Amino acid sequence: MRIFTAIAIVTLLSGCAKPTWPEQYFPAEVEVKQILFANSQFAFREGCTAVVAEITDRAGNSVRRFERRNGSVHPLPPDGWKSTPIEDEPRQYRFYESAFGGCTGAGGSPPGDLTGALMRPGAFYRVTHNGEAIAIIVPAAKLAGFFSFG
Repeated sequence: MRIFTAIAIVTLLSGCAKPTWPEQYFPAEVEVKQILFANSQFAFREGCTAVVAEITDRAGNSVRRFERRNGSVHPLPPDGWKSTPIEDEPRQYRFYESAFGGCTGAGGSPPGDLTGALMRPGAFYRVTHNGEAIAIIVPAAKLAGFFSFG
């Protein structure tokens, strides 16, 4: 009986923890100035995380690189990342979109227009976990975000 009580307590408390900045999903040069929004909700096997951070001026400038192609200048994403606007990949599920409004609704919506930045040039993104998570960097706005649902 004690083991079931312990499992129930751990399961309930796991949904109460505030997420931390998931630095493993971002390039090393992305330095966080402050966390602006952090919201998560977990169930037995599934979870939702939404974290938005203000990045330092130095981080925004170091991520913003350009290359010259076909007579014009294009943003050069960090290794393993893609430039926005986001590509429509027909076989790629976008589970992460469920986390865009925050996970519980009680904490409000994440600040900044990171989802809108995915539709415009000038930002970078990386989809992970088979479409369950996305990391976004918007150098001009000095914002970065991580959204996961699954």
